[in-house]
Amino acid sequence: PHGEEDVMTHVLIVMSWLGAVNGAVISTQEFTSAERCEAARQTLIEYAKARGLDETLRPLCMQK
Repeated sequence: PHGEEDVMTHVLIVMSWLGAVNGAVISTQEFTSAERCEAARQTLIEYAKARGLDETLRPLCMQK
């Protein structure tokens, strides 16, 4: 049906190595657009840089 292609779910995947004994911790969050996902990703990067944690955080957006 028409209209469905307008809504593309994007997933923000965040891999962090913050005190994780068993390797990376992965969390995901869904967004309704690439722009929203990218905005959240940028916010995370800025947050990590401000705390000197940018080496331990890897956020990336992927289309679902």
